[in-house]
Amino acid sequence: MARAALFAAGRTGERLDPVGQGFAGLRALAPVQRLPARHHRAASGSQGGQELIHFYWALPLGLTLFAAAASANNASKQEGSLDPLLLEEVLATAEISYPLLLAALQEREMAQGKALSAEGAFDTKLSLKSEQNQFGYYKNRANGARVEQPLADWGGEVFGGYKRGQGNFGPWEQDILTLSRGEWSGGVRLPLLRNRETDERRTDLLLARLSVELADASIEKQRLKLLETAAKSYWDWVSAGRKLEVAEALLELAQARIRQVEEAVAAGEVAAIEIVDNQRALLERQAAVVAATRELQNAGFELSMLYRDAQGKPQVVGRERLPEFPEPAATPPEQVEEDLRIALERRPEIAGTLVEVRQSQAELGLARNQLLPELDFTAQYGRDAGDGSITKRGSEFIAGVTLKSPFQRRKAKGAVAVQEAKLEQLDQKLTFARNRVEVEVRDSVSALDAALQRLELARAELDVSQRLAEAERERFELGDSTLFVVNLRELSAAGARLKVIGALADCHKAEAVYRAAAALY
Repeated sequence: MARAALFAAGRTGERLDPVGQGFAGLRALAPVQRLPARHHRAASGSQGGQELIHFYWALPLGLTLFAAAASANNASKQEGSLDPLLLEEVLATAEISYPLLLAALQEREMAQGKALSAEGAFDTKLSLKSEQNQFGYYKNRANGARVEQPLADWGGEVFGGYKRGQGNFGPWEQDILTLSRGEWSGGVRLPLLRNRETDERRTDLLLARLSVELADASIEKQRLKLLETAAKSYWDWVSAGRKLEVAEALLELAQARIRQVEEAVAAGEVAAIEIVDNQRALLERQAAVVAATRELQNAGFELSMLYRDAQGKPQVVGRERLPEFPEPAATPPEQVEEDLRIALERRPEIAGTLVEVRQSQAELGLARNQLLPELDFTAQYGRDAGDGSITKRGSEFIAGVTLKSPFQRRKAKGAVAVQEAKLEQLDQKLTFARNRVEVEVRDSVSALDAALQRLELARAELDVSQRLAEAERERFELGDSTLFVVNLRELSAAGARLKVIGALADCHKAEAVYRAAAALY
């Protein structure tokens, strides 16, 4: 790619090198075809001699620039086989293959595992029992099975079972004794005060399910940050590539002048110090190319951490896939307000804090539940079958209540105080999170507006610097300037071009921050 487009207008969509314009286009951008004729020879034949000298000066420069243009055309044909890397590609691959985001996704799996574990408190329980006493005074045997099912909606549990007790039992063991075919029974236990609305099992399950939502909020927060980082890395890479083109264009200008200045010095038309000055400029610009190349390499390596192949391996993208900067645009105020409304609904920091509020409310409900006395109602029905003691024949139905409660209830009161304080704390955190989101959205809009203003000013500066450089070259041709001043003007124009590139990159990076702040990714 030719680098002689140092003084391009700087508008979005315009390449830094006028590929396709050939030698004429390159010359028009860097006209160094004539040096001052301040030491012309005798007037006799001076006009023809001057034209001949100008021809010899222009010929090597023309060949050099023509070769550069041809190389640029060949390079552009090769580059045409690779499409420019688009931001959407980087974001898509980052979202599906970035290791830290994939690791974060496991937070949800872990939370779902904990929720499943909490559901285990409501598993149906089966218990079996078998006993024999063949050595004591009372010889007997007893077998039984019991099934219990906790109730998730009302608390308590339902239960049923079968038991069979045969032999001789002491007076204190008569409840084990059954008729010959055993006893079938079933019943229910229901809390009337404590544990009716909620209990530890139901609260733990609710907290575990809310933890899944909390994990989702955490994952979304990391996803938004990842996409913001990926977009910034992408624009840093594009910016570094364009800056390298500017450095290479400056270097080519210095290289194109080497033979020209040497011939002018040999002809006595410029001072010998101009050769030294051009060598200084050449070395300075070579160092700038090395630095810019390193900056592009670093940006490419950073981008490769986010742009990965199908196997998840980092891809270092070559400069042949550098895209053009799209034209940035300001966000209308009404759109900002709409995006802010969306951000306050979608931002994971707010969503996560709201989940924490619900968790704390659940724990507060449990703490208040513990303040209530434990009053349980129990009803049980049983019936024996077979032969045996007359006292075991027929059905029996037992119902009753039990009451239990500590007097001070300090444990429950302390838990209530803790959760009430935590809710107040979360309320302040929620207020801050909403304030933070609004500030981030408005600050990113401000950054974008400032970058757009800088872009406009940089383009104006580039236009002025380009005209100054052209004027300085004309003065140099007339013998009213030096190569040192021409170099300064070229560096000034290059600096203005770099400002345009930097402002374009800042515009798009500010837009990336805005999209993340407004949760638009």
